[in-house]
Amino acid sequence: MEYSDLSNFFNENEIPIEEQKLGFLEIIKKAHNETINSNIYAHFLSCEDDEIKYVFLRALLEIIETKSEKELRFSNHYVLTEFSTDKGRVDIVVKDLIQPSTIIIENKLYHWLHNDLEEYWTFFNIPDANKVGVLLTLEPNEIPSNVKGNFINITHWEWIEKIKDQLNFDLISNNAYKIYVTDFFNSIERLSTTYKMNDSAKFYFEHASQVKKANHTLNEGHKFMAEQYALIASKLGLETYGNDVNWVNIWDEDNVLDTYFTITNYDIMSGSGHKYKIILELNRKDKDRLDEVNENFKNHLQYKDKFRGESVGTYCHFLVKEYDISLEDLNSFANHVVDNIVSDFGEIFIAIINHLYPEKNIENWKYNFLKN
Repeated sequence: MEYSDLSNFFNENEIPIEEQKLGFLEIIKKAHNETINSNIYAHFLSCEDDEIKYVFLRALLEIIETKSEKELRFSNHYVLTEFSTDKGRVDIVVKDLIQPSTIIIENKLYHWLHNDLEEYWTFFNIPDANKVGVLLTLEPNEIPSNVKGNFINITHWEWIEKIKDQLNFDLISNNAYKIYVTDFFNSIERLSTTYKMNDSAKFYFEHASQVKKANHTLNEGHKFMAEQYALIASKLGLETYGNDVNWVNIWDEDNVLDTYFTITNYDIMSGSGHKYKIILELNRKDKDRLDEVNENFKNHLQYKDKFRGESVGTYCHFLVKEYDISLEDLNSFANHVVDNIVSDFGEIFIAIINHLYPEKNIENWKYNFLKN
């Protein structure tokens, strides 16, 4: 494989990255549920926040006026879902307490249209001028011939896009609603583009052979790092724990020591820089003795030149030091890490282990951490 050609290709081409806006409905795997989707629309159309309620309705009415040339008037509207007719159920109905205006909404995400729209239309026994049927879909959809002129097609994104243009978030009184509305917008946008080829997918199909080569190099990079982790542990006489390419624990598994090393290299693996960290970590019962360890080793030379890391849950990053490494030295990453562990952490690590675990026998690897 000509890696120089591959390098030139990526230097000459900017890879488009599509951000996936994950919403709550995607997390609970309900984004495709039409009933839930209808209930959310209905809630925003009738909620206590006037800015949201009236913008949702006004945006809908503007689209209706453009597509049907009907001007419906609402003075005091209310919303019903799963409204029963003689032969079916209408997903959303918007009616008014004063005006005879009615909007009949059949909400479709991915299901085929099999509902009797004509029956829905005739069920509401009011003049045609005062009612509009809406077939709400993800993609533009042809209106069945028997209800043409009575129903119009509006896509979810048409409605949401107009709402987004008009909604003033500064006027929304409840901060939680700002989150709810934004989350719903993101879900509709994601649904509306699910089956469309985005720029990232297009880039792949245009350059599939080169991208597959790049994926091969990714696998080789991960494989190399996993092997370096194993080599670090071997050189120190310890074992590895963890299967994440961005970090590894190096510990004494036989003695089950809760003080160990963690190596992190997020910058290297993400391509954002050539830095890694060596962390002396205290876990579980060893973390409970943190104050004692600090007091006993605060004057140690290898204590003073490190910074203290995070302390979360059961673990504490007791001593942390970051290192730069060149691309050339990355070829022998394990040697680089081991040399720094020995020179910068070795003595204090052995001293802490002897303090916390005086009964444990560490003679088989102890001298690997001490300078000759």
